[in-house]
Amino acid sequence: MQELADRCYELLKQDPRSPSLHFNKVGRFWSVRVGLHYRAIAVEKDNDLVWFWIGTQAEYDKILGSK
Repeated sequence: MQELADRCYELLKQDPRSPSLHFNKVGRFWSVRVGLHYRAIAVEKDNDLVWFWIGTQAEYDKILGSK
């Protein structure tokens, strides 16, 4: 998963609007797709994003209260 996350991070830096990332704001968090089955969550701090979590879609839904 680390290699996949690294590739997504590089794509995010190059093109945050890439449709494959599904990069968007969800409440006070930022979310990005990492492959087909994982998501990552960040918070904004001093005009930067601090990525603090990566896990499955099911775990993501529990954390954000989705579904």
